[in-house]
Amino acid sequence: MLRFLLALARHLDLVGEHALGYAELVRAECATSLRSWVWRVVAFALAALFVLIGLVSAAVVLSLWSNGVDVASWRAWAVPIGCLLVAGACVAFALTRKPQPMSEVLNQQLQRDLELLRAARGADETQGGDA
Repeated sequence: MLRFLLALARHLDLVGEHALGYAELVRAECATSLRSWVWRVVAFALAALFVLIGLVSAAVVLSLWSNGVDVASWRAWAVPIGCLLVAGACVAFALTRKPQPMSEVLNQQLQRDLELLRAARGADETQGGDA
């Protein structure tokens, strides 16, 4: 392991470039995930707003009905039912908009780096065992 660390110390510029590459991959992953979460939050907020509007308009229709106004027409219930349908669509959209799993590029890079580390550890152990 000491030889591996010494090899890293000799090539700090390469290690820095490698770290910057990882930073770019992680930034892209975070941007994609954040975009997905923002869409979900907006959809849930719109659903809550439409539920609230639907409930208030249903309360108005029921209040008119209790005061003797004829609200048996379908037009009286169009706004509450329409709002609740839109809210249901917003919730369905939010539930289908799950964050994507880690991208294949980042997965492959992590696997390659792990393989290199295992190979370096194996080479270090064989050289240490020979001495």
